[in-house]
Amino acid sequence: MEASPRRRRLRSSLRRRRRSPSPDAEVASGWLDSLPPELRNEILSRLPLRCAVRTAALARAWRRRWESVPSLRIKWPAGADPDAITGVLRRYSCPVREFCPSHIGEASFRHSDRWLRLLALRGVQTLSLDFERSDEESAHTLHPSIFSCRGLTVLRLRGCDIPTMPPGFAGFLTLTKLSLFNVGFPDGPRELEALIAASPLLEELWLLFIQVPDNNGEYLQWEIQAPKLRYLFIDQLLDYGWEISDLPSLEEADINVAMYNTHRDFVKLMTGLGSTKKLKFAIPPEDVNVVEGLSCQFNNLKSLSLQTSLHLFSGALSLFCLLRNAPNLEVLDIELYDLYSVEEDGEVDSDFLNAQWTDDLFSNLIRVGVTHLMCRLSEMCFIKFILSKARRLREFHVCLDEGCPKSNEDAVTEFVKYRRASPRAKVFFSRAEYD
Repeated sequence: MEASPRRRRLRSSLRRRRRSPSPDAEVASGWLDSLPPELRNEILSRLPLRCAVRTAALARAWRRRWESVPSLRIKWPAGADPDAITGVLRRYSCPVREFCPSHIGEASFRHSDRWLRLLALRGVQTLSLDFERSDEESAHTLHPSIFSCRGLTVLRLRGCDIPTMPPGFAGFLTLTKLSLFNVGFPDGPRELEALIAASPLLEELWLLFIQVPDNNGEYLQWEIQAPKLRYLFIDQLLDYGWEISDLPSLEEADINVAMYNTHRDFVKLMTGLGSTKKLKFAIPPEDVNVVEGLSCQFNNLKSLSLQTSLHLFSGALSLFCLLRNAPNLEVLDIELYDLYSVEEDGEVDSDFLNAQWTDDLFSNLIRVGVTHLMCRLSEMCFIKFILSKARRLREFHVCLDEGCPKSNEDAVTEFVKYRRASPRAKVFFSRAEYD
């Protein structure tokens, strides 16, 4: 049925309205076009990448503006089209401040090679790549263009292998933070040693579960050399041959490997950490004092966190050896572990502890924490000893292990009886609960 003339005129009017922007839209478009370029850049640099790209539809002056905004952050959520990432990198013409795609599955490994080539041309500053890695055979080897990213200040890699360093590589001269998680060096640990040494401004180093080849369980020794390094974090299940060279700028170290490396020279290791202000360390369950003969003075050390056993004579000796060499220590945290049943009697008692005492042992100690307490005799003697000797102590935090056979009421009743050398000392009590 043919539409009436009136209906045809109405449809024509609606089509014209759809094609023509409203007066309000024209005003908004004109206002957006009139913004100074500096202000447009400031707005775009604060937006997530997807929103920045979508501003191309706002007004004529914004159509390609995002492509030349200095230092844009390029982040992508899970499930993003890898071809779209490549397209954005090809169109973007300025240095990339940050490139951080979500988890990279096997289907996107080949795309990451293109990204690295383009990022090297764009002078990327912060680069974070998280690859899928189920085993050593499935690991993706980074494209050699990684060594052409000379403007890097932060590099975070996970689940990939590092290719051989090219001849004449000048180094990452501006790199300040390096984090490697489950990263492999098929050509051996000397490649990692050279990578660290080629980053003269490195301030933070994170090494977690590094993969390096071994020879029947033996690893080639190599050194961490970083004169500007302030923070060092190492978490390894196996000893893969690393040693610490002189780290004169070190302020904080977290070494979570000693529990698994009982054949290491711990005196040498602790000497290399001598300048640190904050130290977290695990004392291995050896039958001997692993730091016996330690002469290094930790004059800068203010905070010490230890994993150890107060049930073992050797563990307590190692603890007091470290305490005697840390005259300015203010905070002591102890996370207890024990390989023995609760019923076994410990070797550490009041006579042993009193034999370790010197007048300056706890002279600056103001806070102590003990977690996973099982209320063994040796543990309770240690708590009683510190409370009776630390004259500046303000806080003592006690956390019972979930498996501790003593009730909360009985434990608190016993703590209250202990004499305190500091009138300001307060005991804070809790009990761990696990799902």
